[in-house]
Order: sequence, then C-alpha cells, then structure tokens
Amino acid sequence: MATQEGTRIITALESTWAAIQKHHTEIPDVVIVTGSGQKRRRKSLTWGHHAADRWLDAAAAGRRAELFVSGEAIARGGEMVVETMLHEAAHALAATRGIRDTSCAGRWHNRKFATLATELGLEPPKRAAEVIGFSDATITAATVGRYAPQIRKLNAATLAHIEAPQGDEQQEPQGPENPGPRGGRGRAGKRLAVECGCEPPRRMQASPKFLEDGPVLCGTCRQEFQPQDEGLQLTLELGEDAAPAEPTAARTAI
Repeated sequence: MATQEGTRIITALESTWAAIQKHHTEIPDVVIVTGSGQKRRRKSLTWGHHAADRWLDAAAAGRRAELFVSGEAIARGGEMVVETMLHEAAHALAATRGIRDTSCAGRWHNRKFATLATELGLEPPKRAAEVIGFSDATITAATVGRYAPQIRKLNAATLAHIEAPQGDEQQEPQGPENPGPRGGRGRAGKRLAVECGCEPPRRMQASPKFLEDGPVLCGTCRQEFQPQDEGLQLTLELGEDAAPAEPTAARTAI
C-alpha cells in the first residue's frame, strides 16, 4: 500500500524540525500540521504559524505547541519551508524563554523577535513594516548552507502542495475590520497606543514613525513600549465556518 501524502508531508516537516532542534537545543517539540494558508474572508495568505500550548499531549502529561506550515509554502520549495520553520522556531524559542515577541494577536513582531530570528539564522528587515513589524525575516546564505541536506530532501520529495492564486500574496489591507497595530493607513499623523512591561503597564501614545526610529524604553521596567493588543483575533478556518482561536504568532505574505 502506498504511503499517504499527508504522512509523507508531515514526516518531511518533522525531519526538518528535528534538524533545527539539533542546531538549537532549546527549541521544544511541537505538533506539526499543514493545510491551506489562504484566508477567504480577508484574502490574505499565511505561510505558517506557531500557537503555544494548543495541543494536549496525554503521553507526556502536558501540552505542546502547534506548528503550521502551509501547503503554499511547500509549493515554494525546500528553502521557503526551512525559512518559514525557522521563523516559527523563533516564536517557539520566545515561548521557551518567556519572551513577549509579538502583540496585536500575534501580528506585530517586535525587536525581540528580530533578535531571536537573527539567532536562528534569519535576517530581519532594517525597519519595521506596517501591521507586521519585523516579521519578514529572510534566510541567509550561511543558513541555507547549514540546512542544505534538509532543503535538498524537501525539494526531492515532490510533496503534494497548494498553489497560491495569483494576486493573493498580499498583506491584509487595513480598514474597519483590520485596523492593524497602527490604527490606520497613515503613519505620521496617526497615534498608536503602546504599553511597557510594568504590572500594571504604563501606557502612552506615539506616532508609528516615532516608534520606527528606535525603541522607546520605560524608565521604570526598562522594557520597550509595544503596541497594545486591541483584542484582535485570528481565525482558524474550519470548512465553511471560522471558529475563533487564541492569539497565534503568524507569518503572512507581504
């Protein structure tokens, strides 16, 4: 009996994750799932996501995070898969170390995420992008060399994949249903509510451009002011219905 395609895909992804764990021993085990990253309602594309403690592991008497790698990322080949998994590994490392690396329901990636991504072999952008911050961290040539065996195996496996429709690979547009962490399309004229790490947090408002120019530190806790989580939620698409999910650190196409 031929091996089922779903089994082949998960086996290949689990092998790649094991290689990442070999190079970075703090990276925990995860439950790997795959499927379409397209969100019909918002017409956006998610390459992957990390959701801490989503799965109950009865055998281990605890919980494991979920690692999602989209079929659209698999269609891009081994290098894209490794890049996406390293991005999610940065979130896994943040969870292990108790670092808050995102806000706004996992969409805004802060400078702490950028530092972790660099540690894992990705190169974050020089400046934060609207809505997603420092999310768009790309794989470096040195990291491609480090994971060359895994990239070759993924490319040679000819895994089943999902093609992204033309024109869908765009960041979610801002509007009433998706205000983004900056509260609108403007940058200089808008004000963004931010908070520090104090308990309770200290809050203030600042323009997006002001925050992009450099970190703003609290004089009490010495932590960086971050955009407030305004209650935005990602949705987990299940068939024709969308069920609410806990905040999930997601890497979306831009």
